Amino acid sequence: MDEASNYNRIEEVKKFDESKLGVKGLSDSGITSIPKIFIHPPETLSELKQSPDQSISIPLIDLSLINSPTHRPKLIDQVKSAAKTFGFFQVINHGVPESTLNDTVSSVKAFHEQPHEVKSKYYKREEGKGVMFTSNNDLYRTKAASWHDSLQAWLGPEEVRARDEDIPLICRKSMLEWGVRATEVAEKVMELLSEGLGLESGKFKELSFSERKAFVGHCYPYCPQPDLTVGITPHTDPTVVTVLLQNEVGGLQVKHGDVWIDVKHIPGGLIVNIGDFLQIISNGEYNSVEHRVLANSSKEPRISIVMFFSAGKWNGYDGYYGPLRELLSSKKPPVYRNFKMQEFRESFYGKGIDGKSFIDKIKI
Repeated sequence: MDEASNYNRIEEVKKFDESKLGVKGLSDSGITSIPKIFIHPPETLSELKQSPDQSISIPLIDLSLINSPTHRPKLIDQVKSAAKTFGFFQVINHGVPESTLNDTVSSVKAFHEQPHEVKSKYYKREEGKGVMFTSNNDLYRTKAASWHDSLQAWLGPEEVRARDEDIPLICRKSMLEWGVRATEVAEKVMELLSEGLGLESGKFKELSFSERKAFVGHCYPYCPQPDLTVGITPHTDPTVVTVLLQNEVGGLQVKHGDVWIDVKHIPGGLIVNIGDFLQIISNGEYNSVEHRVLANSSKEPRISIVMFFSAGKWNGYDGYYGPLRELLSSKKPPVYRNFKMQEFRESFYGKGIDGKSFIDKIKI
């Protein structure tokens, strides 16, 4: 009997999951080849071999003059253009001290570097609330696993929020602090995005777009066969916006047209990207774009802290969500149909992370 006929993927996935080791545990054990559950199909791997376009980079936006009446209109234009053409941009001079950024990265790294017996207490699969440490949120929903572990904590709204005492002590203080700081940055950017659509600056806050938020601290440890797997598969975020803080170990790539481009680490910089929900409610004015992370060939782990911001108590239009009515006219009809939040969430949680399958489904 050959190895292929002996291989039971579900069994191997379950064995890996129940070990609670995560990929960091595998990497630390000194393995020289990755388990079969992490090996991606040739069509995924062939696209990884294409060199990124080094001549393009995502826009860099300086927020230092955000409150200047003369400069703010230029910032609105910059953010609007970046959100439409790239779906990604970096912000600097956003008001968060560099020491806070460094502390946040250090504490997430410290969590992931703890011994297995300490981390395994937090290992579970309850995606929608509280605190969860796991490897691959979509482990049981995808055809091939990816080389990353994640610590996740919901920071709002109240009914799903993690209790402070449930957050690992090693990163509790910095995680809660980052929740406040990242929200401040997200709300500044949301004001500019709202004004870019011709709406009042406070419209997105009024619609509770910064209320539902999750902190996710990813660790991409060294991978002995980075050409056979990925850090995270190409996907879009289901959010309004996402704010991302990364260390200096690269790997994040964004799709721009037909090419992939590297997102370089800028000291003090924060990356903002448009989510599917914002693409829909903006009636396609802003774009959510595919991004991925390559498997890490460096001995130093890649650490990224992602804050996902989604609509909280806003109930749409009688429970239906779709393009904002203020943006629609006879000259600008809706390009997406309305949908229920349950349909939106099921689309995300019902399969492996991927590209814009939901957006394509509701396109008129």
